[in-house]
Amino acid sequence: MGRVWLRAVWIASLLLGLLSGAPAVAAGAELPQSIPLPVRVHLAVRVLDVSAVDETSGVISAVVEITQRWNDPSLRFDPVREGKGRKDFAEAEAEQKLQAIWTPAAGFKNLINDARADATFLSIFANGDVTLIRRLDADFRTTMELSAFPFDTQRLVFPVASEAHASDEVIFIVDDRDRELSSLARSLTESDWTPRRLEFSLEQVYGWNSKPFMHVNTTVVLSRAWPRYVLRIFVPLFAVLSISLFVLWAPRGFVGDIPDITYAALLALAALGFTFEANYPGSMSVNSPVAFMISLGYLYLILALTADMVLESDRFPGKAAYPHLPEEARRTIRYVLPGIFLVVSAATIFRALA
Repeated sequence: MGRVWLRAVWIASLLLGLLSGAPAVAAGAELPQSIPLPVRVHLAVRVLDVSAVDETSGVISAVVEITQRWNDPSLRFDPVREGKGRKDFAEAEAEQKLQAIWTPAAGFKNLINDARADATFLSIFANGDVTLIRRLDADFRTTMELSAFPFDTQRLVFPVASEAHASDEVIFIVDDRDRELSSLARSLTESDWTPRRLEFSLEQVYGWNSKPFMHVNTTVVLSRAWPRYVLRIFVPLFAVLSISLFVLWAPRGFVGDIPDITYAALLALAALGFTFEANYPGSMSVNSPVAFMISLGYLYLILALTADMVLESDRFPGKAAYPHLPEEARRTIRYVLPGIFLVVSAATIFRALA
């Protein structure tokens, strides 16, 4: 008898849970019969701030706002009877209302975990127009191309798509009005980056069920504020390479063992390369300006050491017949060798900035 009673209680609780929970979810997930398919959803995105860009993990912390606009005939009402032409809902009230109506269920595909802040606003107009605004302060996963580091311009993509509806049910539209509603903040909390522009592109992706889903790729174009990297990168780099000036310019005996000093500079240059790669992954593994300058620095230091050793050698060609030839050659190399390095480095930087 006790087992029968427990089983009856379990079945009753299960039915109660289904009856209380299922309608709320289904009402917000099912397409109303009065909406012609596919539903045309206008999309606008505002990037209000970028607070952090982590090249190591490819994570961006940003405050973004997505606006969706569509028409649902089932939500029309009489403005005279209601005494207003629109109904506004905010925060918790908006979340509660969304459980009772259909929405495109659009969101950012590269969102990581839960948002730090999530605010929802909903407006329903008398003619059935619906405006849904969602503001997120969250982390997003993206890819970064560091081939021009630190003179790079990044194109950070925020893909927006519907989680529940394929292209035969929902299509996204970004027209001139939506572009006017979209914007990119003029200044960012992340001071190492300068905002440039906001771009949109449409893409069709096939899901697990072989149905096409429409993606709206919102691209945020940011340029790195490279002058802020002078002290971080170029000052240490040129400080290490300045050893060549002692090798080429210092009088004999003024500096200690020149080969040992040069080898120490080569090791310091290698350490700089590992440090840059650890802090900015990919910056040393591609032909970026910094990677090229470090590689050129190895050759430059070795040529400076080789020139010094050849000029100081007693077997220098023509030294016996022309005693002043090594000194004249050193005077020329003092200017030519560093000059070539500086010209090539400057050309690399200007090419990256172009």
